[in-house]
This record gives sequence, C-alpha cells and structure tokens, in this order.
Amino acid sequence: MYKTKLVSAISLALCLSAPAYAQNSDNQSDLNTQDNDSHAAELDNIEVRINPLGGTELDSTQPVDILTGEKLNDRKEATIGETLQAEVGIHSSYFGPGAGRPIIRGLGGSRVRVLEDGLSTLDASALSEDHAVSAEPLLIDSIEILRGPATLLYGSAASAGAVNIVDNRIPEQRQDFSGAIELRGNTAADEFAGVVRLDGGVGAFQFHVDGFYRDTSDYDIPGFALTDALLAELPAEELEEQESGTLANSALETSGGTFGGSIVGDWGYAGFAFKTFDTQYGIPAELEEEEEEEGDEGGEEEEHGAISIDLNQERYEFKSGLYNPFRGVNEISFKLATVDYDHVELEGDEVGTTFLIDSTETRLEVQHADIGQLKGAFGFQYSDEELIAIGAEAFIPPSDTESLGFFLVEELDLGNFKLSGGFRWQDDDITLQNNQVIDGVNSRDFTAISTSLGAIWQLTPEWQATLNWQRSERSPNQAELFSDGPHVATQTFEVGDVNLVEETSNNIDLGIHKYIGNFHLRADVFYNNIDDFIFLADTGEIEDGLPVRVWSQQDAEFYGFEFEAGYLFENTSMGDFEWTVFTDMVQSELDNGDEVPRLSPTRIGTGIDWHQGNFRANINYYRVFSRDNVASFETTTDGYNMLSANFAYSFLVGSSEFEVFVKGTNLTDEVQRVHTSFLKDFAPQPGINFTGGIRAFF
Repeated sequence: MYKTKLVSAISLALCLSAPAYAQNSDNQSDLNTQDNDSHAAELDNIEVRINPLGGTELDSTQPVDILTGEKLNDRKEATIGETLQAEVGIHSSYFGPGAGRPIIRGLGGSRVRVLEDGLSTLDASALSEDHAVSAEPLLIDSIEILRGPATLLYGSAASAGAVNIVDNRIPEQRQDFSGAIELRGNTAADEFAGVVRLDGGVGAFQFHVDGFYRDTSDYDIPGFALTDALLAELPAEELEEQESGTLANSALETSGGTFGGSIVGDWGYAGFAFKTFDTQYGIPAELEEEEEEEGDEGGEEEEHGAISIDLNQERYEFKSGLYNPFRGVNEISFKLATVDYDHVELEGDEVGTTFLIDSTETRLEVQHADIGQLKGAFGFQYSDEELIAIGAEAFIPPSDTESLGFFLVEELDLGNFKLSGGFRWQDDDITLQNNQVIDGVNSRDFTAISTSLGAIWQLTPEWQATLNWQRSERSPNQAELFSDGPHVATQTFEVGDVNLVEETSNNIDLGIHKYIGNFHLRADVFYNNIDDFIFLADTGEIEDGLPVRVWSQQDAEFYGFEFEAGYLFENTSMGDFEWTVFTDMVQSELDNGDEVPRLSPTRIGTGIDWHQGNFRANINYYRVFSRDNVASFETTTDGYNMLSANFAYSFLVGSSEFEVFVKGTNLTDEVQRVHTSFLKDFAPQPGINFTGGIRAFF
C-alpha cells in the first residue's frame, strides 16, 4: 500500500553522486550543482582515473568522456547499458530491463570491458547478453567511457573500449562525514527504488557504507510485444491470446550493499571493501514449443516456462596506493578483487542452467618519476576465472581461464604537441576441466600483443586535434570456443569453434575538439580494420526449437563518426540555457560482403538545458534511424523517435540539501525496438514513462 502511494504520486527518487567528490568533502555540495563557467572548467576539475597517468579528457589522444553530477543523475536507469545509451557513440544491448551492457562504436559483448575502479566486474555479463552487470547505477559517482581499443591498459577483452564505474567504496582521501539518500518510482513499471550512503572518517580511518533496493512489475508498452510480421504469422487462436499494453515477464527485483574502510595518510592509503549484489529478473521472450517423444505414442508438445535469472555475487576487494615510496617512483597502486558468483536460469519454477564463477583479478601500476618532459607508467595484470555451467541445457563446458599481461605507457610533452605510446603483452590460457575434450581440443593458449601511438596538437588555446593509432589483438573467450547447446534465455542453439584464432584490429581515430568558452565541439572519425573478426552468425537452421547460431570468423571493417556541439547562453533574463546537437554513425562490412549482425543504427538529436536559481530542466530529442541493411537471416528494424524531459528543484533544510525531480521518457509513446538486442522482435522498450523522486544530501 505504501509503495503504491509513492509510485502513483510519481514517487521518489534517490540518486547519489560523489565519486571524485566523495574523496573531497569540500566538493560535496557540488553533487547536483551545475558548473556554468564552461565545459572546459568541468574537464579541468575531473581527473580521468581510467588512465594510469591521470589527467583530464583534454589530455587523452583517445576519445574519453566522464559522465558525472547532475547529467549522470538525469541518465541513471536500472542497467549500465540503459544509463549510457543516450551518450554519443554508445548503445545498449538491452536484454529487457534487468540486463544491458554498453555497445561502443558498434562493438559490444566481451569486447567492452566494464570495470569497477579499474578492475573487472568479474561477472558473467560478457559471456552472454542476458547476463546482468553486477552494479547498481544509482550508487555510481561517475562513469568514464574510453572509446576505441583499451586493450593496452585493460587486456585483450577491451578491444572496443572500456567503461569504468567510479565510486568511493574504498576511500583514498580523508573526508568529512556526509550522506545521501534517494528514493524514486516510475509509472511504466510501478517501480520503487531507493539507495542510502554514508561516508566519513575518524582520524586516519575512513569508511563507506551503502545499500540499495529496486522492485518493479512488468512494464507497460504501446501495442503488442511481437512485431507486426510475427503477429501475421500466428494462427487465429494464438493471435486472439496476444495481450497488448504490457510486456510479460519483464519484472525485476534487485538489492545489495557495500561496506568499505581504509587507512589514509600522507604516505598513501590501504583499504578493503565487501559488496553484495542480488537480482532476479525476467527474460521477456517468445519461446518456441519443442517436441518430446513419449514411447510409441509419438510426440507431444512441451512449452518452456517463462525464463528468469536469479543472480548473486559477493565481491571482496583490496586497494592500496603509495605516494613517492622511493626515488624514481611517483606512485605505486595495487588492486585485488575476488568474487563468488552464481547465476541460475529458471524455466518457470525449474532450474535450467546454473553458472558458478570463482574469479580473482589483481593489478599493479607503477608511475615513474618524470624524465624531463617524459612521464609514464608500467605494470602487470593477472586474472584467474573458474567457470562451471550445470544443467541439461548448460551450453558451455566447465573451464578455467588464466590471463597474465604486462603493459607500458609513456607520454612526451612538447608544449603545444604531445606524443603518447604504449605496449602490452598478454597470455590467455583457456582449459576445459576434468580433462574434457571437444573436437580433439582440451585447451587453447593465446598471445595477444597490442601497441599504440597517439598525438595531441594544441592548434590554438581553444582548439586541439588528436590522432591515435592502435594495433590490438583479442583472444577468443570460452563461449566462442567451446559453447555447444541450447541457451534458452537468448533463444539460441549456440555453437562454438575450437579453431578460432586471435582477432587483430588496426584502429585509427582522428578528432578535433573545442572545450574552452561558451561554444564547445567534439568531432571524431574512426576506421577499424579487424582481421579474423569473431561474430555469432545465424545459419537459418533450427535445433531443439531454437535458431542455430555459430561463432564464426571473417575479416571485417568498421568505420563511422561521432559529433557533438553545444553553445551556452549565459545570464539571460530567464536564466542560463545550453543548446546541444549530436549525431553518431557506424557502418561495417564482412569480407564476404555480408553485414555484421545487430549493428548499432545511426542517430541524430538535440537538447536544451536550463538553469535558473534552484530550478533546472532539460528536454532532449533524438531520432534512431531504421536498420535496413542487415545480416543473413536477420530482420530489419524500424526507426523511432525518443523524446525525454527532466525537471528538478533543489532547496536547503538546515545544512542538508534536497532535490525533488521528475523525468519523462518516450513522451510520444512510440514503439521502440532496439536493433542491437536479441529480443527486439519480442520486447520493445517501455512506453511513456514518468519517474519521480527525491534526493537528500547531508
């Protein structure tokens, strides 16, 4: 009853923000305050943690964006993919409201490394689109997005880019006591969500505590879940059974929390954190019936039950940093995380497949003292993952994956011209457990080598140009090599290839940027030639009632552009306005002339942000174009319009800051199908939706 009242009142919302902020209590009041001085001022104040050499977005030869503050608050949704899907060059895999990973420049899955402050999330989300990322967006302080290959820094799995989630679970600096609470709800899914967070310290001891909870019902959609083409194929009796207005089996429930503590001094810091993440969510899919033989009486039809995922993760993390530990070294940082992870795919009330993961990752970075105008860092990264899949429909055999990598990055500052370069060597070994052999193979060992060269040229005090070239290699993962069987959650009979070799990507990125002043602009063009590109190809065949998709390999080309520009109108009689426009596009082609499956569609959009005193608002529109050139056996996807708006009012009660907000998405109530999703023909995005709530900072 209480929850229903909250939601029907457009509920409450909570968000927090305090990444780099939580580490500096002086900035705590800035969490929801717009910096109107200029885009450049924001960049200068925020260090890019994804880069071992630090610096800001302006210092990187590769396109780097930081999403933080009120912009991040306005974008936060239930998954990382949804939270980032409106960013230039970023789409979401969208496997319903419970699972969604970022897709960068048309490449997703295991090619995009999702990190928690520099270490992998250590979940199963990279193996399959239906697996959730084990992170709650409402608790994120900032998100760093590195476009283009990040293999040099974060391993061969980051061949398309990296997304780094930053929070304060292990404090690195002394901090005053502070807290944040957010409550929110929405109308489309009857959502109730809340988070709470406390940060503080006593002397050298610093701590962080947080908790979260999210509960939704099946969400509302405009029209039917199935496309018109699928509806036309249904017999009359089945067509009459189709219900419109709600996407069945799309509810989710998520909860968890974190406790972290550290010792901080002039020498550095050292700390430990423990995090739990539990989620259960439905997979909105239209499952085929399959025949089951019963003696001499022939076959009878058996229908799979509704598919849902029950995921649990416990993460233990240690992190330390030493400042100027000895001559010739500016800083040494060490990170270690270990995870116990289980993931159950339920078919109705029956357990279909269970995934168990025990995984450990460690990373050491050493930043050497400057040598004249040269600065750099080197280090190593090691990970060990044991994956066990149990059940009649376990499509991946039990395996152990071990990776060891060494890297070096250097920058030479020549005034208006900066050069950068780097090198990484990595060994990846994948071995099947219990001496199992598939097609005569028990294990595969790969050596992945990545190199990069980049330059930044400060054309004028306001304009700069960047050029970056990377040659990177990506090793196949266990699913691509050894999968063989039905994966009901993705509606695929998935077949691997034990003979796959490393992908080799040659990526060139050219950009021109203007961040200083009221006018800002970012334009990037890129070309990526990938030898032996690995992709999941449809065969047109059916097995066990599921389409057969085979991991295949061909040369491929990806190319495209990203453009974003804005102008800030300051101190008008009605407040400050910023008008932005953006567009992004990626095209690709396989060596045989076919298209790459599920490629991101082209978009173009615009938006206006407004600030006046304690009030702020924005309205944003973008057009997602249809995807008509598709891979073999892939269906086309219609384009759609996305119109959204946000409004917020902040006020003080004593020394505490409150913000009441409401936002609307899909305000035109259009049918929106995500071409990058396996479920696009069965699961459109929600219809018109209003989210509201309150944030409190004290």
